[in-house]
Amino acid sequence: MNENLANKVCLITGATSGIGEESAKELNKMGAEIIFIARNEEKGNRLKQELQNDSGREATMIIADLSSQAEVKKAANEFLALNKPLDILLNNAGIMNRERNETVDGFEEVFSVNHLAYYTFSILLAEKLKETKESRVINVASGAHQFVKDMNFEDLQSEETFKPMQVYGQSKLANILFTKSLAKKLSDFDVTVNCLHPGFVSTGIGSNNKGVWNFLMFLAKPFARKTDKGAETSIYLCSSSEVKDVSGEYFVDCKIEKVSKAANSSEQANQLWEISSQLTGLDLQ
Repeated sequence: MNENLANKVCLITGATSGIGEESAKELNKMGAEIIFIARNEEKGNRLKQELQNDSGREATMIIADLSSQAEVKKAANEFLALNKPLDILLNNAGIMNRERNETVDGFEEVFSVNHLAYYTFSILLAEKLKETKESRVINVASGAHQFVKDMNFEDLQSEETFKPMQVYGQSKLANILFTKSLAKKLSDFDVTVNCLHPGFVSTGIGSNNKGVWNFLMFLAKPFARKTDKGAETSIYLCSSSEVKDVSGEYFVDCKIEKVSKAANSSEQANQLWEISSQLTGLDLQ
């Protein structure tokens, strides 16, 4: 995959660790101008330095906590203020929690970071994507979407029950439904929207949880892919000319894969879009 991304602007969320960091480094080596969202300034500065060492080009860091809708909106506006094209938007940031946390907006945190941040960020940047020739949106989803049979619209914020894997699985199902909706809504423009399953990757996700959780993660580690392997499909979707006309698909190992019945439901996709629009106060123009 030695695609040439010279003069392409790539915006990445969750770039300071795991597959986001690996993706940023590879896309940077391919010539892309990297702009990334970081929550932690120290980690962000370290990444900036590494990217500059690798390519001689300076990356741009935008500081934001993606669990806050106000900060997601601020980050999008900071990007727009740079007045640059947007060739590639890689929505990669994700979390997994062992217990229920609420965000400043009163949303369940996993749903908020893993889905609503993707939604808000993409909607606010949609006009910029439309203006940029052959632009791409890539959403990091997961095979964990199969942990749930359907979106639980009755308890979307997991107030009644919180089961870690189901909550995470539902947020990843939301990523696929959102990808399909956005692809359809932008199909008249020169924008493609795809999502992917990175494989079970050894990253920092879930590392804010202790005890039994850490032990389970430790047991799973030998089976986890190395981060660079996990980032492969993200990088492929960001850069490969093979997928420049493909949109609305779910990829595993750089190939289109089938999704669960729920992930194919246009009814659930429409309902999720409507609710997301109400929760964020945003919709496509």
